[in-house]
Amino acid sequence: MHLDHRRIRSAGRTSGSIEITLPTELRTLEGVECRLLVRDGARPEIVLQPELSAANEVFHTLWRGLRIGFDDVGDIGSFNLSEYALCLLPPGRWHTHPPLVYVDALVATRWDHSQKEEIPEAIPRILTSLASGAAYRLDLAQPLARAFGDAVAYLMTGISTVSGNEFERGMAHRAFWKDELISPLGSPFEHDVWRKAQTKLIRVYDGFWSWERNPEVYDRARERWYRALTVEMGS
Repeated sequence: MHLDHRRIRSAGRTSGSIEITLPTELRTLEGVECRLLVRDGARPEIVLQPELSAANEVFHTLWRGLRIGFDDVGDIGSFNLSEYALCLLPPGRWHTHPPLVYVDALVATRWDHSQKEEIPEAIPRILTSLASGAAYRLDLAQPLARAFGDAVAYLMTGISTVSGNEFERGMAHRAFWKDELISPLGSPFEHDVWRKAQTKLIRVYDGFWSWERNPEVYDRARERWYRALTVEMGS
């Protein structure tokens, strides 16, 4: 991915140092330790390799939460990075595998839920991808797998980052809360939060699994929902 051109410049006449300003897309990397590599050849390269072990731990921690949350649905097994498209920056669109974005994970490492800070959108984006991957292991296929991932992220964080799944989110919200009083669940990094959501997530999964087995029922219900929404907006 080509971002931009930058010029190497002196940090000061007497400092003996040089500096380069990175594009704004990489501002999340501030403070991250990097390895500096020089590759010789006809077109020499200077390579910065960021240390991303903390970001990888975010993926593993949230996956463990998902595994707890879906324990009564089925065992989604251990986390496997090879089942995802790893990106430094958010991709323009999804491809074969759900994307996991390192800059999102770095944002998550800096979120202090103990201080009641507002949850950043980076976290539901990660959860959407992870839950979509879990959906494959629970025998859901596209497009329901991605809609399921979006619904789970929305239910656990109150934030949706995927457009076009309004019907699925609405039905999942109804199944999740049922007759209960809606209240904040807590941080998705706390496993007790996922344990409290287990029974609710079973109801959500059962709805999606029913659609998976009866796609014509799903298509009709979705069409009716959007038709009713169109009428409501028109009136």
